[in-house]
Amino acid sequence: MIVVCGEALIDMVVSADGTRRAAPGGGPFTTARALARLGVPTAFLGHFSEDQLGHLLADQLKSDGASLALASFGPEPTTIAVANAGKDGLVEYEFVINVEYEFVIN
Repeated sequence: MIVVCGEALIDMVVSADGTRRAAPGGGPFTTARALARLGVPTAFLGHFSEDQLGHLLADQLKSDGASLALASFGPEPTTIAVANAGKDGLVEYEFVINVEYEFVIN
């Protein structure tokens, strides 16, 4: 089994015309999804919010076949990564992080 440790968040992409698109994201989250979809036994070691977005992320991993046995859940809001694409083609990133938990691995 491969254990992937890290963040699960929502990517909010804002195009130059103001159009917004949200998608599940985070490098470790995406890696765990890909491995599980390929049939590799995978577990995700990370923290999920108990809000609607956190449940969306956790449910996505479960439906892809990853184990959440090592994951933790709490009341902290889900982190959102905002990518603003300017008319000049440059992208600026902003992270809305409300982390007030201590991640403990036993």
